[in-house]
Amino acid sequence: MFMKNLTMRFRFFALAVFVGSIIILAIVLSPANVKAQFTGTGNHVVTVDQAAKYIQNFKQNSVATTIKGGYFERNIFDKILAQGGVVGIRYYYAAKDDGTPTIVLVGVDSTGSDMVQGIVAEWSFPCPPYCGSINQLNK
Repeated sequence: MFMKNLTMRFRFFALAVFVGSIIILAIVLSPANVKAQFTGTGNHVVTVDQAAKYIQNFKQNSVATTIKGGYFERNIFDKILAQGGVVGIRYYYAAKDDGTPTIVLVGVDSTGSDMVQGIVAEWSFPCPPYCGSINQLNK
């Protein structure tokens, strides 16, 4: 009888520890606790095929977005603008394969054409949760 009670107590304790661990992990990994590192040097480059797929995903699913905006680090703009013949940057609304809204960036030449043979970028820090301090643009 003593061993049976001990075994039941151990199983209950193990289950409680497991459930508690899951809850703590969920809290730690929640978007409110995710800390972005805004270094200005992130790698935002994607292939033109992946960018085209993201844009098609967005068009086909008409994503009802909860994303207010996004943060791209400076270096990706510098890389796109440093390409020969680039006079500006065009953005496209897109959606990743899982439906997450995103934006694709591409250089534009003096004729207004996308420079798809150059650097194409994606992968911003979405707002929310990476909105910075509350202001009139992100509230």
